[in-house]
Amino acid sequence: MKKLFVAASLTFAAFAMACGNNPKNAVTALEVGSTDESIERKVSGQIAYIHIDSLMLNYDMYNDLSAEFETKARQVESDLTSRGRTFERNVSDAQNRVERGLVTRAEAAQLQENLQRQEQALINLRDQRMQELSEEQAVMTNRIMYSIEEYVREFNHDYRYGMIVTTSGGTPVIHADPALDITSLILRGLNERYAQNK
Repeated sequence: MKKLFVAASLTFAAFAMACGNNPKNAVTALEVGSTDESIERKVSGQIAYIHIDSLMLNYDMYNDLSAEFETKARQVESDLTSRGRTFERNVSDAQNRVERGLVTRAEAAQLQENLQRQEQALINLRDQRMQELSEEQAVMTNRIMYSIEEYVREFNHDYRYGMIVTTSGGTPVIHADPALDITSLILRGLNERYAQNK
């Protein structure tokens, strides 16, 4: 039994030497102990995590871009509402003219055709503006996420953390040691870099 343990220990030691000292290798060393089964695997770095929701809410770039987006969305909504009210007035006016007999049947048909064109144009405009807003929101989110990912790569260029993960809905991180939470550290760096580039 002791010979089997020594052979296994030598195999693990050879494996550890083959891995070398490359920081990208997960297994950096294997320590061989005595017969008390004290073979310990060492893993380079540790895992850290970021509360992505908290990070986003406090990231100045996110707040600035969100404020710009919300302003534009309100302008679009206001414009569409104004156009909708104008259309409703046109419909009401046309109905009053028809009911009072102020137009011929041909003119009433022309009014109805014009109103249908206006309605379709309004629907098309609404769909176009909503599509534009949706695209702008996607681009905004991509810009923010790219900025965060780029900063995290810079922050962890020396692989001090073997892995940095995020928490959010449907997250792989269910429970973790709060000491591994680097959200505030990343947030401070992101905001400093954003302020310099602004």
